[in-house]
Amino acid sequence: MNRLDRLLSGVLWLLGVLFVAAAVHILAVFYLPRYEGKDPFSRLSAFAKTSELTVLPRATPQAEWAPFSDPALAQGACLYDLSRNPMRLSGEVDADRMLTLSFRTPTGEIFYSMTERAAQRGKIDVLVLTAEQLESLEASDEEDEAPQELRLVAPTTKGIVLINALAAFPSERLEAEQRVKAMSCAPEASPE
Repeated sequence: MNRLDRLLSGVLWLLGVLFVAAAVHILAVFYLPRYEGKDPFSRLSAFAKTSELTVLPRATPQAEWAPFSDPALAQGACLYDLSRNPMRLSGEVDADRMLTLSFRTPTGEIFYSMTERAAQRGKIDVLVLTAEQLESLEASDEEDEAPQELRLVAPTTKGIVLINALAAFPSERLEAEQRVKAMSCAPEASPE
């Protein structure tokens, strides 16, 4: 019996060590990118200016700005900082050509996304702001007029808008980049 007890305690000890190691590994995989200091906002800040649309370099196997970037996408990024003013993203879109927009926190978490199908009369107009800026804006709105833009409250004051246009064939790459460049982002004047 003594030998069986030692064997069972050794197996239980080994299972406990494996469980703890697996838990530490899983937690490290999910939380390490947040603490590394190379979150998407930091990586994009190296070559993109705040409140200005930047067309991102084409992804190749040797040069990706982010892991698993799709070379069939023309991409643009707009970094924003809402600490002073809201940010307006607008542009003309073609309803027949794929264009996606994803609004993200500095860590890359998506809090809103849309496609070209959300355009009204061929135009996308989004105002990204904080809850306080929205309250101030709504206080100055006319009561009988509905806002003409989509007002989007961001969960953080800094963030990223990624704009993607599909280039199904290499010959469509320039046209896809033009669709990305048709979008613009700029700080909006604060309501008085």
